[in-house]
Amino acid sequence: MNMKSILCAAAATSSMMLLASDTPEVSNVTMTQASFGRQVTIAYQLSNAPDGAVVTLDVQTNRTGAVTANDADWISIGGEAVCNAQGDVWKKVAQGSHTITWRPDLSWEGHKIEFANGGARAVVTAWALDNTPDYMVVDITQAAQPNTQRYYPSVDFLPGGLLGKDEYRTTSIVMRKIMAKDVTWTMGSTTLETLRTESREATHQVTLTNNYYIGVFPVTQAQWGLIQTSNNAPSSYDNAADRAMHPVERVCYNEIRNSVNSTTANPTYNWPHNPNPGSFLGNLRTKSGIDFDLPSEAQWEFAARAGNGDTKWGDGTGILNGAQDDNLDRLGRYKDGDNTPSTAIVGSYAPNSWGLYDTAGNVWEWCLDWHADDITEIGGKVNIAPTDPTSTLTGTEAKSRVFRGGSKGETAAACRPARRDPGQHTRRYDVVGFRLCCTAGLR
Repeated sequence: MNMKSILCAAAATSSMMLLASDTPEVSNVTMTQASFGRQVTIAYQLSNAPDGAVVTLDVQTNRTGAVTANDADWISIGGEAVCNAQGDVWKKVAQGSHTITWRPDLSWEGHKIEFANGGARAVVTAWALDNTPDYMVVDITQAAQPNTQRYYPSVDFLPGGLLGKDEYRTTSIVMRKIMAKDVTWTMGSTTLETLRTESREATHQVTLTNNYYIGVFPVTQAQWGLIQTSNNAPSSYDNAADRAMHPVERVCYNEIRNSVNSTTANPTYNWPHNPNPGSFLGNLRTKSGIDFDLPSEAQWEFAARAGNGDTKWGDGTGILNGAQDDNLDRLGRYKDGDNTPSTAIVGSYAPNSWGLYDTAGNVWEWCLDWHADDITEIGGKVNIAPTDPTSTLTGTEAKSRVFRGGSKGETAAACRPARRDPGQHTRRYDVVGFRLCCTAGLR
């Protein structure tokens, strides 16, 4: 049956909430297609959302060849086919009546869905504002406006594909939701991992108290230049020809969070205070309207491990404890024998189990915390930062922040998820960059 004569069903879903009274509701979903032309129109009603809700769309066909109300009989046609839908979708919308338009022919030229008895349905999902979808895309072009981020339920729904469009690594920032609230896990490493310092990587229990978003990629040189236009970071000498999608490096902690155009420390902007308005994070917060910051050590390690414990890389393969590691070869760029390679374009290697790229190798990544040589000081129940950067640390420790993940200049064993090194917060390092973190309203 040609899509022009499609037999439509409709469905509505709502994101899970603690209280039913707080759950946004979708109703009166209809899907029709014009007699001539290919445009599909989907109408729906959003209610029980006084502050609005994020709305996403899927289109499903039935497995059995007969229209049925049993959800198990329906299957998605795939996010890559639906992502071109426009209108009141992929974003926050107010309660009331709304319309989405979809052009299936933009995904498949001359596409047909064949069924004996016909059938397809639109599934409109409303997400509560503290339980938004898994992927958030933030426009950072000069014309971008605050609070216009777009949301997608999985990576498959990103228009053009995550690695298929350069904009996701140049003019937009892609964030991945990490479900961490009340999760207790073991931070650090055991003696089964070599090249470790016992106090720095001692195993201890940590409980995270918030869900959060973290960057799918480290921040690139193009993204830095769009935000910090008055203070462009020097490009690495070995990737000047194609630097846009390489990770930014040679940026110090203070330039990211505490300073404007210099590396002078300004304690006024230490966490938990907001970043300096003229810093990278300050400018990004103004442009986006989102509470971006650096991840804490606990947030960084939890995301980098992606549910895999010690002795494992972030994709679940084993750490082989050598200068070279066949399993790390898939995941990140590190020192190859006597040769130190250039940095890689972010996303050049495989992601970890949660879809994050470059958490091992390429460049080290700054974290929010002061460096404490004994990591057990940051155990227990933590909220945003496992150690308050305004704590009682003094002397040299109070001048060092933490970076994680290893780099292209390190051997494989130095790129382990538990590895942590100190860095002076006023110093630019050739192979130290960062990735972003935010709550964006998540609880």
